[in-house]
Amino acid sequence: MTLKNLGKFYGITLLIGLVVTVIVSLVFGYDKLTVYLVRGEYGEFLAALIWFMGYGLLIASISQLAFFAYLFIHQMGQGIFKGGWNSIQVVIILFAVIDLVYFRYLRFGQKDGDILKFIWIPILIVVFGIIVSLYKNKLTGKNVFIPAMFFMVVMTTVELIPFLKVKDMMWLYCTIFALLLCNAFQLLSLPKYNKASYEERKARKIARGTWVEEPVQTKVKNTKVVSKKKKRK
Repeated sequence: MTLKNLGKFYGITLLIGLVVTVIVSLVFGYDKLTVYLVRGEYGEFLAALIWFMGYGLLIASISQLAFFAYLFIHQMGQGIFKGGWNSIQVVIILFAVIDLVYFRYLRFGQKDGDILKFIWIPILIVVFGIIVSLYKNKLTGKNVFIPAMFFMVVMTTVELIPFLKVKDMMWLYCTIFALLLCNAFQLLSLPKYNKASYEERKARKIARGTWVEEPVQTKVKNTKVVSKKKKRK
């Protein structure tokens, strides 16, 4: 990917994280943000708004780092485990979902014994991940459902771990919705920016007169010549 397209890719991810975090904070963070607007305390509202905007940019940056880490992990997994990489990803996805419930339950819900209210997080991640992965499959026309689910479930869970220790649900809402949308955007739009980068490099080489068309690879089928000998009576 060229620097120009990488900048666009990162910039839109930042914008998504910022906008989603501000919208969620206005809805769920009434006492931390919206209340100042209702009271007419515009200075305090602006200061709080800038704080949440910075938080959204932080979440988007974490999402971007996790995405490039996923690309490295996926290539390494394919190189090491070959055809077994998909099966390994499925196992890791299951462990991630179980740990997401269990970790938060041990931290906050063990005292009251109510585990049901901690199940909504993995349910949201899994359902959203399935929708995004199916759409990714449709866009590419290839069977990439399991790798897409791995990124949407496992990497989102890893990104969420530092924020699961926070008791204030408002911060968790701001984090999880921003992460999911930033991750979905990156997963779905990466081929578009790769293609744009390819066309940009091609245009530069054509302008310099150094462009060489890549040879089209053709599959040659092996043919066997079988000679039949007639038996003489």
